[in-house]
Amino acid sequence: MRPQQQKPYHQRKQFNKKFDRNKPKGPPPFDVLLRQFKKKVERAGTIQELRKREYFEKPAEKKQRKMKEAVRRELKNQENNNTLGRPRLY
Repeated sequence: MRPQQQKPYHQRKQFNKKFDRNKPKGPPPFDVLLRQFKKKVERAGTIQELRKREYFEKPAEKKQRKMKEAVRRELKNQENNNTLGRPRLY
C-alpha cells in the first residue's frame, strides 16, 4: 500500500480555517480604495506628466530646462560628495 501524498499547504483544513476568519466581508471601504488609487497614480507618474503636457513647450525651452536640471543635479552631487575643494571641518 502506498503512502498518500500530503496536500499542498494552501489546501489543508487548518490553512483555510485560519484565513476564513480574517477575510473581510464585502468590498473594502471607499476611502481605502481612494487611497490605493492615489498611490498607484502617484507611483506611475501620471499627474506629473499631465502637468508637464498641460502647455506646449518649445524645443529650445525644453533644452534650457533640461540643462538647468542637469546643472542643479551636478551641483547637488558635488555638494554631497564634497568635491567643491573646501574640506568640511565637522
